Amino acid sequence: MTLGAQLFSLRNFLKTPEDLRETFRKVKEIGYENVQFSGAPLSDPEYIRSLSDEFDLPIVLTHSSLTRMLEDTDRLIEEHKIVGCPVIGLGVMTKEALADPEEARKFVEKMRVPIAKMEDAGLRFAYHNHNFEFNLKMENGETLYDYLIENCPNWQMIFDTYWVQYAGRDVCEYLRKIGGERLVNVHFKDMANSKKRSIVACGTGVLDFAKIYDTCKELGVQHVLIEQDNAVEMPDPFEQMEIGFNNLRPIIH
Repeated sequence: MTLGAQLFSLRNFLKTPEDLRETFRKVKEIGYENVQFSGAPLSDPEYIRSLSDEFDLPIVLTHSSLTRMLEDTDRLIEEHKIVGCPVIGLGVMTKEALADPEEARKFVEKMRVPIAKMEDAGLRFAYHNHNFEFNLKMENGETLYDYLIENCPNWQMIFDTYWVQYAGRDVCEYLRKIGGERLVNVHFKDMANSKKRSIVACGTGVLDFAKIYDTCKELGVQHVLIEQDNAVEMPDPFEQMEIGFNNLRPIIH
């Protein structure tokens, strides 16, 4: 299992070609093995691929625009092939779909065409959860997330440990519920032991990552990606990502 960096955590440092190169350099210097390219568009895929090759940091996943998935699918697929990324990820569905069961079903149906194009091109689609998907109840009483697990078998799940914990669910139980075939990339994100339950550097909060890792290993997860959404609000975001790496490296192999 590899240990990678979710670049959304460093999104303020993805603005220019020079920023991108320095970010890839620093991430590699910390010790990360691959990256999720999120927080910036794939506006120059050839250049991004050159950085991936130069620093030996494969791009294993993205978070891409829903608009582009629906309206610019072919070019989005082409960009992912250029950078060598096998999975096109969606960070969150629409607010309407998260608020209404009927809209949620419509959203699932709307995604069928672009996902079929991705699969025809040899790529996969993946969906990233927050806590919202556990808040909406479908007509039969199941949560939207459970509905997605049961009714979208060709969706990979970008499982976010923090948001599952935030929703009051058992992280390992839900990993097993989804199953290994749909869990290629898992976000390790930690929660402070406080009333605010804020995001903190991995290994400094309340999540039992040793136990979570064992479950991921059991299920055959390929990539753990460290994410710290609020790192950019701190004096040194790269230091935050290094703390997380150093805390998790001993348990992830």
